[in-house]
Amino acid sequence: MWGRFRPSVLGRCPRLLLAALLTAGLGAAEEDLDWQAPDGSFPDHGGCTYFGPEAGLAPVGTAASDFAAMKLRTRNTQSVLAMIPQRRNGGIIPRSAAVAETVADGGACAGIDDCIQKTAAAAGLPLTYLTTDAEFLRRVRLDLTGRIPTKDEVLQFLADTTPDKREQLVDRLLQTPEWADRWTMFFGDLYRNTRLTAQVNRYQWTRDALHLYLLESMRENKPYDQMARELLAAEGVSDGRTYPDRYTSFEHWQQTYSNLNDNPVQASPVGYVIGGRTIGGPIQDTYDTLAFFTARDFLGISVMDCVLCHDGAGHLEPLTVWGAAAKRAEAWGLAAFFSDVPRFQTWRYRYQRELPNNPRNNRRVPVNYYILNDLAQGQQQRTRNGDTAGEYLGQTSGGNRPDRYSPEQFVTPAYPFESRAVVDSSMRLREQVGLHLTSDPQFSRAAVNYIWREFFSRGIVEPPDQFDLARLDPAAPPPTGWDIQPSHPRLLDWLASGFADNGFDLKWLMKEITTSEAYQLSSRYDGVFNPLDEKYFIRHQVKRLTAEQVVDALMVASNQFTMFRASQALRNVDFAMQLPDVTEVPLGNGAFVRNIRSLLQAFTPGDREETARSGEGSPLQALSLMNNRFVLNRLNRNNLASTLGQSLELADDALVANLYLNVLSRPPTEEETAFAVRYLEGGDRANRATNLMWALFNKTDFYFNY
Repeated sequence: MWGRFRPSVLGRCPRLLLAALLTAGLGAAEEDLDWQAPDGSFPDHGGCTYFGPEAGLAPVGTAASDFAAMKLRTRNTQSVLAMIPQRRNGGIIPRSAAVAETVADGGACAGIDDCIQKTAAAAGLPLTYLTTDAEFLRRVRLDLTGRIPTKDEVLQFLADTTPDKREQLVDRLLQTPEWADRWTMFFGDLYRNTRLTAQVNRYQWTRDALHLYLLESMRENKPYDQMARELLAAEGVSDGRTYPDRYTSFEHWQQTYSNLNDNPVQASPVGYVIGGRTIGGPIQDTYDTLAFFTARDFLGISVMDCVLCHDGAGHLEPLTVWGAAAKRAEAWGLAAFFSDVPRFQTWRYRYQRELPNNPRNNRRVPVNYYILNDLAQGQQQRTRNGDTAGEYLGQTSGGNRPDRYSPEQFVTPAYPFESRAVVDSSMRLREQVGLHLTSDPQFSRAAVNYIWREFFSRGIVEPPDQFDLARLDPAAPPPTGWDIQPSHPRLLDWLASGFADNGFDLKWLMKEITTSEAYQLSSRYDGVFNPLDEKYFIRHQVKRLTAEQVVDALMVASNQFTMFRASQALRNVDFAMQLPDVTEVPLGNGAFVRNIRSLLQAFTPGDREETARSGEGSPLQALSLMNNRFVLNRLNRNNLASTLGQSLELADDALVANLYLNVLSRPPTEEETAFAVRYLEGGDRANRATNLMWALFNKTDFYFNY
């Protein structure tokens, strides 16, 4: 995190001084910045090396112990826990704390809380208490919509005495437009929707069309199995636009291709299959990539990438029981469902050589879109590599994977995960694999596990894309030396069955999760917490806000909004969570865009290809929140509509409360109010109010979801 500060440096920087005081301990003097917690505040982790002996939780009792638990020195952000200076306020102890019975019926359970409670009780672990209303509001607002609540939302929710107000809140949030924005971003990450990868240039408009497809699917609450089938079987123009068969002139090209007003980019799922293009080898390499994407994205089986190169035996025994027994020929059977995808050259505009020249530079105009249509049944195409599209050749050499040496010249499409009846042979192969996939129970398991991880920072199977199909069923235990893979196998099956029975409704799944006691547990934990017990979900894991959440939180907290130029086709959007990509956005080259890009990249959004999102902390993140011009511009006290401008009109204690409610989504404690008021009275009030708000932006509980 921030490391240890030196008083000599802080004395020369009042903003840094205030941030350190508010983060290290309420009302601490300069000489107290190196304050150590009393003996016993940090539980002894013994031989634990994951976090280190000083990274434990302080029991919640005083604000000082809450802050001391953070210590400002931990390096892993997942261990930054219990740093929020709030009391328990009579927090309800869930009934799970009293559960003492063992799981007598082989682990059977009904519902999320029953499964979590029985498993924790069997392990001898008490669950922590429920989180406060303010914490729940902020948590669920961020998780469901990607944005922090406004001050008015906080006050209304805290004043609401309705017994089921948390469930009502979830219902409201699931109907908001920002819910669709937040989960479009999630699926854009999952499906790697980015313009340029090492293998293919989707072009900006194809990426935008896939983004719009995901956004429309979320807005419609489209059943997830339908989404999967549409993504796998999609045909047509990749950017969803209407184009003529031929361009008769440069003006004709401009009228259709360059005119985004009359011929706008439309939602299209074609970009998903386009992303599977694999260059430098036979077309079967592309079919293999699409099989790998299918297994990883929709079944959580990333080891398929290995099996497409070689049998599992002799390679995968240390990693997976199922993978060690899997055969390369079986993986080819999955890839063969994509064998009607034509050779890459036919994805392009078929009259490429007849395109007109641009009179300004005398160069042929670009046509940056694809037209993807399956080959007719039985049709074949020879490719430049000498292989054939329209069939999966079992005998090829060269390319991105080891040579194929099948005894059969052609591989028959076959779903490798379950023995199932042949789908109607009159259907296209990609439609058939979609039906096989979405009727497989593993499809539901993988989906609910991916979604569960978004809320709990850990999957029931973790990592979520490394399912071992031979280790899922407690009734059929794996070989000696292996354990059951899911932390809660009965819960995984309960969620997967419920998801399927409810029509693969993502909102049903998210409501089940967010209204459970398990989700509503506090991130604090009294006593010693062993990090190895995270898999039991006996407390809520703190997680850092994503890059887009940080940017949007700064705008909501300051009540100072801006617009981002998302792309040439999508134009302007109001929030970072609405951007279609994690690289090259927002568009532009000015100082404003550079500041936004710098801030986004500091919070590690990944690249949707090789580098996944990360929740790790870094000095760059701290420096960005302290110095980035976008952050500093949120501190505009001359704008009377801004949070700071409105606050300056208030009395000191009301000013402090207004800043806390807007920035941290909670009222300040008495100690925080007293300290902040003393600080405001010690000099130029406007400057010190600005410093106070800046310090709250830099406070750990602003850029963490706890």
